[in-house]
Amino acid sequence: MQLPQMRRKAQNNYFCKNNFVNNNRIKMKKIIITLALAAAAAFGANAQIGAGLGYATKVHGGDADLSLGGLYVGANYNYEIANGLAVAPGIDFAMYSTEKNNVKYKENYIGIPVLFNYGIEVADGFKLVPFAGPTFSLGLSSKSTSGSVTIDNYDANDDYGKFDILIGGGVALDVMEMIRVSIGYNYGLLDRNANGKLKDTCSGVHFGVAYLF
Repeated sequence: MQLPQMRRKAQNNYFCKNNFVNNNRIKMKKIIITLALAAAAAFGANAQIGAGLGYATKVHGGDADLSLGGLYVGANYNYEIANGLAVAPGIDFAMYSTEKNNVKYKENYIGIPVLFNYGIEVADGFKLVPFAGPTFSLGLSSKSTSGSVTIDNYDANDDYGKFDILIGGGVALDVMEMIRVSIGYNYGLLDRNANGKLKDTCSGVHFGVAYLF
């Protein structure tokens, strides 16, 4: 066989091999995309998004003895695990304020609740949904103002902690799978005062309205 013919044959073999590999890669990509879409559709079929707002209180117990109240906004993703049983991870932002002894207090928090719930059909279009679970809370800001003087309670020289883990529960009422009215209670498990001399644990009630997508 002459050298040019051998080169052409080698080139043909190389191109055929590359085409085979590329075709297999394209097939694999199609399979992966199809499986991903099927999984997303199956996941989405059992899931529901909710977004809403409400009013909440935050009570600093122990030696702190301070009660604040304010608005919150949030959203969650409710995924059904089994028939009626679901888990709803979410995120919310809350703004609290109060005034005591001529001192104004303002605190902002971000919370990540992971709530388990169970839907009970009580009437046509009405579902009772008890829920319970932890909420991971992070303080974004905390300030005390007296006259023209404002103190940052999260200052490096202060012992006031930002993080808390709350455990709680409550009940919600779903109306026509569109509107949810809820009320609940949370109790903080951590002492927010790091110096150990004064105790500061948080608790609070919350109620709100959400739209279900």
